[in-house]
Amino acid sequence: MRELEYQCCFCGQGIGQDPAKAHAFDPCAVILIANWSKGEEEQREQQFFCHFVCFQKYTSPHAPLYLEDLDS
Repeated sequence: MRELEYQCCFCGQGIGQDPAKAHAFDPCAVILIANWSKGEEEQREQQFFCHFVCFQKYTSPHAPLYLEDLDS
């Protein structure tokens, strides 16, 4: 059976295929909810996949990630 493959929405590479980008949290799912401030009936949702490292790279330092701290 073939393992399910994911593609990172940031770098475009396969997730789990490049050992240099491997992270214990991979693959990550990012859920985008459009029209967040409107009622649920007007909201739209889509899920994207990414490497944890890529998500960190493109996230502002003003929005720190605490996921790694939870494992301590």
